[in-house]
Amino acid sequence: MKMTSVIAISPKEGSADDVKQLIVDSRADGIEGLEKYSIVLTREEQLLVINEWVSLDAFMDYVNGPHNMIELIEHLCDRYDEENVCKAYSGTVIHEELAK
Repeated sequence: MKMTSVIAISPKEGSADDVKQLIVDSRADGIEGLEKYSIVLTREEQLLVINEWVSLDAFMDYVNGPHNMIELIEHLCDRYDEENVCKAYSGTVIHEELAK
């Protein structure tokens, strides 16, 4: 069964593009089990990183593995939520790609 996870990020003023680029760069070589991810800019200037995983097991392997996305971006954020977030959103998709 596929799995979707969402990370909500509140970037510091003017740093949304830098946060997006750091996330994109950190995933350039692909992440095992990650089929697709989107980065959405909401009306509230919040970024949502929506990850589509091949399975719950792939998601858990990632969560329990040595990933560093949060460490890369935390200095550019007022707040981020690394828990799985259920939230309705409305905004422009500013980056979307199929994982390699």
